[in-house]
Amino acid sequence: MKHANDLFAQAVNQLIEIGEKARKEREARERKASDRETIRAKRKEKRAHVRLTEREKVQLHFNFN
Repeated sequence: MKHANDLFAQAVNQLIEIGEKARKEREARERKASDRETIRAKRKEKRAHVRLTEREKVQLHFNFN
């Protein structure tokens, strides 16, 4: 009977370890995805700013002529 108790305890510990490992991997993927979204948003903001400055340059050019 003691042997079965030891096996059950080991199996439970292994399942807990597998679950923790899966949770950590899932969290890492989520962080990575949110980082990508943040980077995309910043790039979009930069592009929008560049577009505005290009428009302003064109407007200034036409205003001086």
